[in-house]
Amino acid sequence: MKNVIIFIAAILVSVATTAQDTTFQGFLQQFPKATLPFTLGAEELQGQLESRAAKTPVAKATRLAWDYYAFLPTLEANATENRMPVYPEPVAMLETATHYAVIFNTGRNFARQYKTYNIAVFDKSGNYIQTRTIAGVNPTALATATIDANLDVTINEYSVNWSKDYITNGIEGNQIIGISPVATRTVKATTAAKEAKEDWKNAPAAQQIAATLTAQNK
Repeated sequence: MKNVIIFIAAILVSVATTAQDTTFQGFLQQFPKATLPFTLGAEELQGQLESRAAKTPVAKATRLAWDYYAFLPTLEANATENRMPVYPEPVAMLETATHYAVIFNTGRNFARQYKTYNIAVFDKSGNYIQTRTIAGVNPTALATATIDANLDVTINEYSVNWSKDYITNGIEGNQIIGISPVATRTVKATTAAKEAKEDWKNAPAAQQIAATLTAQNK
C-alpha cells in the first residue's frame, strides 16, 4: 500500500511539473538568454552557405518542444503554406523593461536547411503581440538583423555572388566571392500592426529576380 501511495504521488508531481513547465515562463526558458543589442550577422549567415557548398557536416539543431508551439501562433500559418513540417529552433530570448522577445528559426530540415529567423514579441504579462521575419539566408540572398534596446530591428538585405553561376552550377563545390547590398529598413517589433513589406521573404527565386533587376538598372 505504501508503494502505491508513493507511485501516485510521483505521478502527481510529474503532472504538476509538466503544467508548470508549459507556462509562459517555461516557454521563455527554452531560449538561450541574450543581451541587447543583438545581431544576426552577415559572417554567420554566409558561413551557413559556405558550409553547405563544402558539404561540411552540420550539427542537428535543437527543436522547440511541441508543448510550447501554442505560444507562437504563426507556426500554424507557416505549416499551412508548406506540406513539410515546421521545426522551430530556439535561438535567443531578449528582455526589456516592457517586453519579452524570442528569436527562432523556422526550418524544415535539421541537417541542411536554409535558416529563416523570426522575432516574436510579448508584453510582460505574456500577451502575444506580433511576429516578424527579420533575417535568413538562401543561395541567392541573405538578410542580417540588428535589434536595439527598444526592439527596433534594422534589416540589411544582400545578394549573394558566386564564382560560378548558381542557377546553372548549383551550390555544392561553388564559392562565394562576395555579397552586395540591396536594401535596408528598420521595423518596430513591438507594434501589433504589421505591413507585409516588413517581413523578409526567404524566397530564392524571387531574390534572384530582384538581384538581376538591380544589376540591370545600375
